[in-house]
Amino acid sequence: MNEILTKAEPRPSAAQAGGLTAEQVAERVSEGKVNKTKIKAGKSYLGIVLDNLLTYFNLVYAIVSAVLIAFGSFTNLTYLAVVIPNLLIAIIQEVRAKRTVEKLSMTTDPRATVVRDGVECEIGADEIVLGDLMRVSLGRQVLSDATVVSGVCEANESMLTGESVPVRKEAGDRILAGSFIVSGTALAEVDRVGADNYVTSLEKSAKSFKAPSSNLFRDLNKLIKIIGIFLIPLAAALAVSNWAYYSKSLEGFALVKTIVEKTSGSIIGMIPAGMYLLVTLTLSVSVIKLGRKRTLVQDMYSIEMLASADVVCLDKTGTITDGTMEVTDIIPLDGTAVGDVERIMAYVQGADEGINATSAALSARFGRKEGSIIQRIPFSSSRKYSAVEVSGVGAFAIGAPHFAPADIDDMAEEIIAERAALGERVLVLVRQPNVNEGGEAVALIAIADRIRPSAAATIAEFQESDVTVKVISGDHAATVSTIAMRVGIKNADKYLSCEDISDEELVRSVDDYAVFGRVTPEQKVLLVRALKAKGHTVAMTGDGVNDTLALKEANCAIAMADGSEVARKVSQIVLMNSDFSTLPDVVKEGRRCINNVRQSATLFLMKTIFTILVTVFAIVTGTGYPFGPSNFALLELIIIGLASIALAFEPNERRIEGSFIDRVLIKSLPSALAMFLPVLAILIVGAVSPTIDDACRNSVAMCVVTMVGYINLLFICHPYTRWRSAVVGIVFAALAIIIPVGGLLDVTFFESKFLGLPSAMIDPAFFFISMGVGVVLAVLMQMLRRPLEALGGAISTRAKKRRERKAAKDKA
Repeated sequence: MNEILTKAEPRPSAAQAGGLTAEQVAERVSEGKVNKTKIKAGKSYLGIVLDNLLTYFNLVYAIVSAVLIAFGSFTNLTYLAVVIPNLLIAIIQEVRAKRTVEKLSMTTDPRATVVRDGVECEIGADEIVLGDLMRVSLGRQVLSDATVVSGVCEANESMLTGESVPVRKEAGDRILAGSFIVSGTALAEVDRVGADNYVTSLEKSAKSFKAPSSNLFRDLNKLIKIIGIFLIPLAAALAVSNWAYYSKSLEGFALVKTIVEKTSGSIIGMIPAGMYLLVTLTLSVSVIKLGRKRTLVQDMYSIEMLASADVVCLDKTGTITDGTMEVTDIIPLDGTAVGDVERIMAYVQGADEGINATSAALSARFGRKEGSIIQRIPFSSSRKYSAVEVSGVGAFAIGAPHFAPADIDDMAEEIIAERAALGERVLVLVRQPNVNEGGEAVALIAIADRIRPSAAATIAEFQESDVTVKVISGDHAATVSTIAMRVGIKNADKYLSCEDISDEELVRSVDDYAVFGRVTPEQKVLLVRALKAKGHTVAMTGDGVNDTLALKEANCAIAMADGSEVARKVSQIVLMNSDFSTLPDVVKEGRRCINNVRQSATLFLMKTIFTILVTVFAIVTGTGYPFGPSNFALLELIIIGLASIALAFEPNERRIEGSFIDRVLIKSLPSALAMFLPVLAILIVGAVSPTIDDACRNSVAMCVVTMVGYINLLFICHPYTRWRSAVVGIVFAALAIIIPVGGLLDVTFFESKFLGLPSAMIDPAFFFISMGVGVVLAVLMQMLRRPLEALGGAISTRAKKRRERKAAKDKA
């Protein structure tokens, strides 16, 4: 960065005379020396559809559906009621996020003023060519790297460097694309375009980082891989086993159709499709709720990462402060009334032609009155004060103490020192005989960065939730520390200036300081990496191009809508009102969402584990798999689906801890065994009893599974709240209505038609004994659930510590 900002040698060029000619512009366009870049962020609409559609499990679903349709087994396609909504919700949500970001990008159409053939003209940013003579003036953004040829201006480069103090630019100085002109005007010759611009090099670096994924997303993908590895071999082995078993009683088309249905039932049962729909639906609802609070969630899974974060890194400018300044106090020194100071300052500001953050703060406080100006001395960075004589008012100077033309006594010095300790800048108002002579100090005016009104409350909410807040800024470390103390950040007095510090020292100090100042973009990345290496989950806010590298490295990246376009594109969350006070709402929503998803996912995985156990048993013993896809309808749609969706919206603000997959598997195993053991007994009895046929065996097995599934739900919902009590009551009522109604409508839930209808295919004794055994085994397994969870949790914790020690050792 320092090399890029190095002052260039002034040089004569064709541009200095009157800009490029039309022929020169055409020649450079033909040579490709135009301010265009091929860097693009985000997927295309087709890419979004294909990424969601072309997945391993969707391919499995497509093949199974095609085979079932080919055999006319349409009643076994009930699982599509889960698969299709899951796919559509995921696509729609991602498309909505993309459209919102595109609308943000189109809200500004940057234009540049260039001199060509001796005439100034307005052109688009992508029409600038190398060597163009570009006029940069107050309020305009610089659109391509250039060297100042003439004139003087001040540039705010905070989007690039993080430093919020304007930088004076004069002939020979470099001025970079992405910076804003806050005062003055200058002509600058474009010396870098397109991919050669410094801002574009930062974008390229950001593209090289892999976007972080959430623990939930990672664990779900891990589950997909594990199931995917075993799915096809188990299905193939089961098809062979089913052929050997069912060929004893069936033949021809009926045999093949039965094998297809039973094997498909195993495949569909092993895929926890409902769990993915639950996650997608729950996260989508959270996204919609947060959208109403002006928070755009581009990646649904980032909600979890922010809710899991134990460290949040904030920038000062644009996050804690709003990028402007304000007058905080007026301190008369010679007995002049405050009202008189205000009247004098209104005339002083009325004569001020420059507009920067300080001038804007003074004008906002005192207003601007125009008077008859007798003489004026404009502000300069070397003089550090301005002066004006207004007819009927007098001559006054305003500027930095020790530079303005007046002596500062000891009392004023003490006040200035006290204000500086608070992070405020102090200006002195001087009354003069005329603008060329020294005078007497009239008053001190304190100004400071304007802190967002909600900043202190927001930071307090984070800290009350055990989230450590760190401030990483390009500004002076002591100044940032003072502002951090004003908003209540813990340990804000512990600050580190990163100007002359090695990477090794910075990494070692990451846990020792709460404030880091004079940080370069590369050091921001290093700080985030170091925090992650120490086991922290890191969220980071940013608005400038200088933040993009670190935003990509963070577990959760949060951008301000009024910040740079590249920062918005690389972030998972965009604050549409550019106010980070909404972040605690995201954290609360994420905790409710993820904690409840973990609770509900137990129901889905118990079915997956149960199906795998039954499949393996059927293959090993040759007893034939008993269930078709439609047999799981009541279990999956009512007991699991309805209950899990209802439970997912229960209030829950507990902090997210531990691995999703470990905790859910540990909780699911006892419930799966409670379902498997009675089915195991039923399959064994059915195999040895001459009076129990396949239809009876399979129907009774599914009845027991459905009943045990409901018992598992009763235990999973403990301890009961009004919400959970309502959930189990609604599920029971739904079952009590749907089962007999389905029987009357000739819907086959359990292979044989019964429950309210006469059936000679069900052995009553076998049915009631099996149900009784199912109840006993379910209760026994659920009584063992908590000890098993405690044991599993201890094993999981030890495994995690071993992985962390190994990672630390490898890093060392």
